[in-house]
Amino acid sequence: MRVTDRSADLQTGDNSEGMKNEYSRVQSFNADESRLIVFTTEGNWYLYDAVSLQPIGLLPIWHEPRWDAEDPDLLYYTEETRLISYRISNGQQQVIHDFADDFPGQELAAVWTKYEGSPSLDGRYWGLMAEDQDWMTIALLIYDMETDQITARRETPPSEIDSVTVSPLGNYFLAYYDNFCDPGQLGSDRNPCGLMVYDRDLENARGLLRIVGHADLVLNARREEAFVYQDIDTDHISMLDLASGEITPLLPIDFSHSALGFHFSGRAFRLPGWVLVSTSNGAQPSATWMDDQIFALELVENGRVVRLVHTHSLYDESVEHDYWAEPHASVNRDFTQIAFTSNWGRSGTDQVDMYLIKLPDDWVSNLP
Repeated sequence: MRVTDRSADLQTGDNSEGMKNEYSRVQSFNADESRLIVFTTEGNWYLYDAVSLQPIGLLPIWHEPRWDAEDPDLLYYTEETRLISYRISNGQQQVIHDFADDFPGQELAAVWTKYEGSPSLDGRYWGLMAEDQDWMTIALLIYDMETDQITARRETPPSEIDSVTVSPLGNYFLAYYDNFCDPGQLGSDRNPCGLMVYDRDLENARGLLRIVGHADLVLNARREEAFVYQDIDTDHISMLDLASGEITPLLPIDFSHSALGFHFSGRAFRLPGWVLVSTSNGAQPSATWMDDQIFALELVENGRVVRLVHTHSLYDESVEHDYWAEPHASVNRDFTQIAFTSNWGRSGTDQVDMYLIKLPDDWVSNLP
């Protein structure tokens, strides 16, 4: 189903040409799945009724909106060094914590996850990074919302980090470094690179992948914390166990026909053992079953693959506007609703809309 109507749903004065779900690694639905948040190509946020799929209105918020784990009327967002709450029903806003107070005498540009991180499942722990006025990371932080305290802080030399997050159960802090390690090498405490993982006290620094691209955190079938990613060195979709560092190849990728791009959504924590995968930049017309697809993948070697939809989104990596055409499919908590983006064949434009896939509650039990 198409959820948004970019020609009718935007408020007067909003010059956005498209509307989409935020990102694959971000939960679009609130706690009771009565509301759905939508992002526009000009950086605005809209609220939708998740049942009727009708637009409710523009939200006066800034970056990184994250729903409260239990209260469906509450979300949080970041603005510069502040973490702010916003109550949907009455528009009340409150500064939860200003991290500038934790850095006296220092000028910070932002304290955030840099768009792609999320708090722990219970909403208690947040993995954040502090950036200076040159947008370089100078500290890694664990913030405990329950006590309103920074419980761990790790100073770093000015570094370029793509994003940070805390793991679903709050046991680990992950930093995605822009610089990758040499082949055969992993990052270390003294020389971080690739994917760096720390315990919740920001100690025990471990380099677990030499290079990290698109990925997401998941719970495997044993409800253990893991990391699903495109393995650039082996051309597989693979899973990394965060406790042991063991890597399990899940599915080979065929790049012989097209330069596929991947995104992963492990947000369905109520259905451990599965991840959602979306692809873009497939051949035109499609050359393999994996081109421009959204599918569910079981988190075991040679696991089941469940194809869900062809996105109809045409993506050309040489065309600037086609970034918006990446599906960025994101799954709800129990893997019964999936939000994704498509330009529906309009390559070279910002004309995208958000679509919704609905699955029966018992879809897994009906698989062969």
